[in-house]
Order: sequence, then C-alpha cells, then structure tokens
Amino acid sequence: MRKVLLVTYTFPPQYDVSARRALKLCKYLPAAGWQPVVLTKNWMTDIAPEDRRAYTLASFPQALDEIPGVNVIRTPYRTRDNALRRLHQRLGGVYDASMRSNEGTTRHDGTETSFSPRSVARRALSLFSPAFGDFPDPFRGWVDAAIDEGVRVIRDESIEAICSLCPPASAHVVGSEIARVTGVPWVAQFDDLYSFHLERQRRAVWRPYADRQHRRWMSQAAAAGAITPAMLAYIQRTYGVDGEVVMVGFDPAEQPLVEPEHHDRLRLAYTGSVYPGDQRPELFFEALDRVVAARGTNPPPIEVTFAGTGCDRSLEESLSRFPDAARACVFIDRLPPADALRLQRRADGLVLFNCTAPTAAEGTLSFPAKTFEYLNAGRPILALPSDPGGWGDALLERTRAGVTADSVEGIAAVLEAWLRTWERGLPLAYTGDRSEIARYSQPRQAGALARLLDRAVVSRSTVVDR
Repeated sequence: MRKVLLVTYTFPPQYDVSARRALKLCKYLPAAGWQPVVLTKNWMTDIAPEDRRAYTLASFPQALDEIPGVNVIRTPYRTRDNALRRLHQRLGGVYDASMRSNEGTTRHDGTETSFSPRSVARRALSLFSPAFGDFPDPFRGWVDAAIDEGVRVIRDESIEAICSLCPPASAHVVGSEIARVTGVPWVAQFDDLYSFHLERQRRAVWRPYADRQHRRWMSQAAAAGAITPAMLAYIQRTYGVDGEVVMVGFDPAEQPLVEPEHHDRLRLAYTGSVYPGDQRPELFFEALDRVVAARGTNPPPIEVTFAGTGCDRSLEESLSRFPDAARACVFIDRLPPADALRLQRRADGLVLFNCTAPTAAEGTLSFPAKTFEYLNAGRPILALPSDPGGWGDALLERTRAGVTADSVEGIAAVLEAWLRTWERGLPLAYTGDRSEIARYSQPRQAGALARLLDRAVVSRSTVVDR
C-alpha cells in the first residue's frame, strides 16, 4: 500500500472540524489504497496563545481509537519571535485578528495622535508586517519544525505523496516546502481558501507580496482538491493547478439509534459554530419571532437549540430585538461528537446558515461542512439564506434533504408549515434520496482524494522521466 504524508495543523486530541476531517481521511484512505502518516502539531503539550484565540479547545483523545496503527508525528510549536515583531507589538501592533488596532485614530487622552512618531512607526511596520509577522496566518510558529520533521519522515517512511489540509493556510506552506525539498508530489486540499483568497481581496500595500508568496507555494503543487466546483475553478485560474472536487462528507458509521418521539414542542437544532459577519442568523430570528408571536402561547410552540456556536453572547444580543424568538431559543455548550449527532436526530428539523460573503459571480467559495453531517441525520433541513453561488442550494435539491429560504417571509413560511404538521401529531416530511446522499459519504470522498493522489504520482513520474 502506498503511503501519503497527511499534513494537518489540528488533530486529536484536539477535535475541531479540521481535526475531525483529517481523522476521517485516516480512517477511510487505506481502503482506497493509501496509508496515511500524519504530520501535525503536538496538541498534547503545545497549546499556544494563538490556538486559544483561534480555536475552541476541545480534547477528545478517544477519537484516536478509530485509527489504530496510524503513525502520528507530533512536532513542537514555537510562537514566532524576532526583533521587528517585538518592536511592532511594543508600538501597539496587534497579532490577534479579532483585536485589530485602531491605527489612524486620535486617542482622547491626547498622548498620541495619528501623526505622532509612535503611530507613524507602528503603521510603517504594519505595512511590512507580513515579512516578519504572522503571514499567511498566526500559526507560523509550527512551520519550521514541521518542515524539518516532514522531510525526515519522507526519507524514513518511503512516502510517495504529500497531502496538506487548509485551513489553516500554514499547512500548505509546510506541504509546499516539504515537496520542494524532497521532490515528492504534493496535493493541496482546500476545505476553505482562507488567505489564498482573502489576502487577494484586500487593498493593502503588501498585497503583491502576499500574492507572490501564495503563487510561490502553489507552484509546488502537483494537484489540488477543493470542496466545491467554484473553489476548484478559482484555484485553477489563480494558481494554474488542476484537480478534483473532494468534499468533507459524512461518516456513514455514525448513525446513533434514536427512538422516535413526539415532543412537547417542535424542536429544531443547530450544531456548530456561527459566523455572524458571514452568515445571517438575524434573518432566522426575525422569522421565528413572527411565527412565535402569531401563536401567542407560553411556552412558545417551538424550541430551537444552538449547540456550540462559539458566539452565544453575540447571538443573544441580536435576539434582544426579537423577544418572542428569544423565548424559543436555547444556547448550550459545545457537545461531544456523539452527543451532537444524537441532538440532530432527536430534533424534528435542522437549521443551516449558509455562508454569504462570496459574491454570486465568484460562485460557492465557502460552504458549511456541517451540511454533510446533517445529510446523514435524516431530518429535514432549513437552509438560509440562499447560497450566493447556488451550489449549496442545488445540493439540497439533488438530495431532497431540505429547502432553502431567502427571505424572512420565506423562512417564516417554512417554520409555519412545519409547525402545522407538528400540531397534527405528525413527523415532519423527509424525502431525502439516500442513494444521492451516499455520494457525499467520507468513504466516497476519500476515494476521490486517493484518485487525485494517484494522478499526482503519475504526473510527477512523467515529468521525471522526461
């Protein structure tokens, strides 16, 4: 069996969506002819400040029981440090994306103006910060050690291909550099574009620098995977790298037994993170507010459970404008994976917030991975608003697993129809096409990645022979 070096920043015991993605590839790639050797950060001991800012830390070491015998190489992490970075921080430069400094403003205490030497120096350093700071992301402290260890593993383990998973983008830096040093073909798998797209949208002075760096890294790629056709097309036209659509998928083995029951209220569920700047939960809240207010009952006839949003306070602030909806919403902490799946299956219906930041012209460049988990739950899905690129809407249509509503009125109409069905004592109608849904299983998607790895090896061999 061929071996592939799977480069992933997160991996169990840390258990976020990227770690889960890598774990499932380890589980299903061997059946497609590829044995993974995992290169990751040491999540046993090296939890960095950058990790605490960016991730919901969730330890789930039991996940490793799914992949007995897989070799996992854990490398150390060192927060990036140099004289310019320290000076930039002392002058007020911030290395947390959620805490960008208010450069260019005047402080009310009069101690610093936008033209003070300190402010001018800080802004000058900010212009050049990608060269010495956290580019392409805050996790550069992992890159050097991972490259050194990856090169060693390639030589010791007879690795035939490399596959790195983005996010974060720094994993692709590691994959690219290992490929450059060793000559082993590298497949860049994009589960999100992150800085490979976002940095090109910013009108920063250093955008040309960022663009050159991205192109330099991607020049080493033999092929690329992406979770939507539009994302793959973007990679092809921007970086000249061909590939295949390889989606996150769902694990068909994860089907907890849940006894059917008629609840005292219509129960809906949302599991996972919410990104208010990209997604539009306020549309759902307004529609829910209308439906609950029209019933006028206490308690309300609908209960919506949000599990592990990562932004409960922000959502509760948004709900303050919709008091009737607020009575129907419950926020709970992030659940262990098995409990999250049970919550989905105990619900009468599932709520999905589409990503809305990309424009329709760009197509579907970002898509919520929980969609695939929802497909496996066998519950009707209400997605909102429309996916700007249309691919997510088409997926629900093809699988017949749910509907998309684009307006408050449309969302309210779906909720009202579901509520009337529940009031008659009937389960919500579910018409999911299991044969179509099966296309999105993780074994099928691991097979697609395996074919891409095969192509990369053949392509590199052809080049060498010439």
